[in-house]
Amino acid sequence: MMARLLVLNPNTSDVMTRTIGNSAALAARAMGVECDTLCPPNGPESIESRFDEIVSAYWTLDCAMQKADEYDGMVVACFGPHPVIGGIREAISVPTLGIMEASILYALPLAARFSIVTTSPRWQPMLEEGLHLLGVADRCASVRSSGLAVLDLERLPDEIIHKRLTDEAQKAVEQDHAEVIVLGCAGMAGLQESVAAACGVPVVDPVWAGVVMVGALARAGARTSKRNLYRPVDARPAMAEPPGLARVYGRMP
Repeated sequence: MMARLLVLNPNTSDVMTRTIGNSAALAARAMGVECDTLCPPNGPESIESRFDEIVSAYWTLDCAMQKADEYDGMVVACFGPHPVIGGIREAISVPTLGIMEASILYALPLAARFSIVTTSPRWQPMLEEGLHLLGVADRCASVRSSGLAVLDLERLPDEIIHKRLTDEAQKAVEQDHAEVIVLGCAGMAGLQESVAAACGVPVVDPVWAGVVMVGALARAGARTSKRNLYRPVDARPAMAEPPGLARVYGRMP
């Protein structure tokens, strides 16, 4: 039976979910897996801060747990150390990756040093923290901001988005000596070819990388260790709402 993946967009933007879904579907075909993409019905429309991450994690975790039995792997399509990633790993055993971790793992064999081109300046320190958490800070040449808000990727003309991203990618290559560019937002999915053509080095679409990495793990039958950090959540009396979280606390899968 073909492995099935769930790609979770933690924000509630339907436009961004479609963008993510298009890239995820292409990667799924390349990997020989099935893939569905969805977002929670409640939460922030875009994730621009730690506060947004925390609020979105609640609804995204509930959404994931309602679908957990249907999939062999999960991709969290938010670029950063989103708290829902660890929550899913505790609650179930199927391989689960955020797109930041997946895209960096994808990039590391391709070059000695990579750079991340992200959205607003607020994300720079958040991603630098994430690099240290992943233990790969010494392989990162730079984290550069395009100055865009996440929802600008939906609202601004394509030529403005392209110029902002390619300008920073070229600086990362020429000034920071990056050899691979990682696009640092799920909303940038599908833009890798145009940015690569402008900056002359490989460019990683983080959604593509997430599906490729989780798809490979799922097809290999990999499971999340339950020994220490991701040991199962202790069962407690089931809560009435929301149903996905009540399942975790009341009846462990």
